[in-house]
Amino acid sequence: MKTKILGIAASLRNARWGIGNRQLIEELTKCHTEAELKKYLDQQAQLHLENFIDAGREEGLSFDETYKNLKKLKGNRGLSNSEVALAAGLWSAEKSGCEIEHISLSEYFPANGVNRKIDELKDHLRNADGFMLSTPVYFGDRGSLAQALVDDIQNDKKLQTELRDKIYAGIAVGAKRNGGQETTLIYQLLDFVNAGFLGVGNDSDTTSQYGGTGHAGDVGTMSRDDYGLETSMGTGRRISHVASIAKLGKKTQLKGKVRVIFWVLQDKQNQALDYVNEITEQFATEIDPTVIDVTGKYISRCLACDICPTHIDVDNVYRCIIPSGKRDQMGDLHSQLLNHDAIIPVVFSPANREGIASNYQSFIERTRYLRRGDYVLGDVLVAPLLLEDLGVNDNMHIRMLTSMIRHHTILSKPMISYIDNNKMLNSSIVKNQFKDYVSTAKVLVSGKLKSFADSQDTGLSKYNPVGYILSAEKDKEDEKLKTRMKMTSDRNNKMKKDAQSRLRKEKLAT
Repeated sequence: MKTKILGIAASLRNARWGIGNRQLIEELTKCHTEAELKKYLDQQAQLHLENFIDAGREEGLSFDETYKNLKKLKGNRGLSNSEVALAAGLWSAEKSGCEIEHISLSEYFPANGVNRKIDELKDHLRNADGFMLSTPVYFGDRGSLAQALVDDIQNDKKLQTELRDKIYAGIAVGAKRNGGQETTLIYQLLDFVNAGFLGVGNDSDTTSQYGGTGHAGDVGTMSRDDYGLETSMGTGRRISHVASIAKLGKKTQLKGKVRVIFWVLQDKQNQALDYVNEITEQFATEIDPTVIDVTGKYISRCLACDICPTHIDVDNVYRCIIPSGKRDQMGDLHSQLLNHDAIIPVVFSPANREGIASNYQSFIERTRYLRRGDYVLGDVLVAPLLLEDLGVNDNMHIRMLTSMIRHHTILSKPMISYIDNNKMLNSSIVKNQFKDYVSTAKVLVSGKLKSFADSQDTGLSKYNPVGYILSAEKDKEDEKLKTRMKMTSDRNNKMKKDAQSRLRKEKLAT
């Protein structure tokens, strides 16, 4: 049974609903090439503009009158700007081997505010393995239809349980190139991972950032934004890959331990480190931990050089331009950062910052060479762990999530422990969240092991140096020398051998 990706259009201007949802999917599957897709999207965008003209724009009717006329249509002609971007994502998901479906939230949350057919909407969510939510930007945030969906999920604990660990990805369309698309995607991402979903962005063929970012002002203009379409297609490929891994993992059950690495990046009097050690002892039968206390290391600031990484080589070779030695210890940590199933960045944020030890920003900056080295940390499950004195509100979990998604990782719910007068107020909640995190990691590890052991298509990602001209030129030279091929082959072989070895151990344990 194929992995199913649900496309959710969250605009009151949507052109497709009812029978038009199914017709859109049929039309998309008939586009066999990207050129055919873009031609189709342009035609549909122009049809939606014609819908507006026919509904009253040409006659100079007020927008509310025009909108009423639009709602009288059959919902099977044209595509709104948000739908154009979503359709691009769905097309690439289908081309990645997934089953696709499209729904319009305006059917369930109409403009008059009277919600309808909510049980039907929830069934669509339950039946999908992952979904892409496409929304227009309002003041740097998602629209009210997207908010209504978030509210419905958060207010239904049974539904939340049923949807746990489904894969989420976002697409945002704004009237300006930098019109709040990324903030919109970040807010949606936070909501959905906090509701128990796993969050992903767009893939490495584009920018490996927060999702699809479309630029469209007037009706019918999204189809002209090639960059926005590319990021939307990248989002479709990314969610397809991760949702397929998760689906495969749910069919098996990992009996071995999950390899979890803790990065202790900010601390005071070892409070974070002590808590990590406590957690690792309590879950000793479930995880194989590696704990790195970065706070006492000397980590130089990133130079943002134009040759990052310094050269193409196998993963276990340190390739930052800053040499490892007495003046910098990043190279000493390099080998410890590799080959883990899950990453937990750890921070303690005290109210009294006197005596705090922090290498947070320097360390995160310095992982740049790992990202640009073809996403060494790709597909690893990430969840921040925070210890925070009550009232501090450092927002470190937001910074961690938005930085770590750039590594092509999979994001899970942040674990935040609130402290008052040196007493942890929600200790049991955090430990339950960690238990859930380990359970989720097992599913993803099972899926990846099965995928690597059985398939030639490993999903390894290549860094695309968008915006780095000098790096792009250097990359061409490295390609000529075929060193990247050697590196990819080495990583692929190691991962396949590791997968086969761990699966053999699983069978013996059974």
